[in-house]
Amino acid sequence: MPESILSDLPSKDDRQFKAYVVYLILTKETEKAIELVSTKYNVRIPRLRIGISKGMKRALGVYSVEANAISFKDQEQYFDPFVVLHEMYHCIRSRSGSHRGNEKNADKFALDYIAVYNEFAKAAVYREKQIDTDEKSKPTVD
Repeated sequence: MPESILSDLPSKDDRQFKAYVVYLILTKETEKAIELVSTKYNVRIPRLRIGISKGMKRALGVYSVEANAISFKDQEQYFDPFVVLHEMYHCIRSRSGSHRGNEKNADKFALDYIAVYNEFAKAAVYREKQIDTDEKSKPTVD
């Protein structure tokens, strides 16, 4: 099943993949985004839940190696690409069974996906403006 999810993408190109994952999270399809990233990095798909234990109240998200689960502070964080991808980095790095990777690298991982998405979004807006400008500059025939 997971391999078929990847085939739904227009292309398996890494940049397109990253932009698509962020898009999915922003459009409230976090579960599908997590499945795609898990498949790409060959890790078990973590369970997702809202609510963090009392000792972690300041955290926006937490990955548990033992439970293979990502817990989010609230629904807002569940749909936040930075928080989701930051915690997925910990999931990917924990394949060995221990929590590996540091916060700085988790941040970089998430920000890389978001930066690629922003480039795609900016290019799409530019293309839309170009099309709009081209349409306005066409001579009208009466």
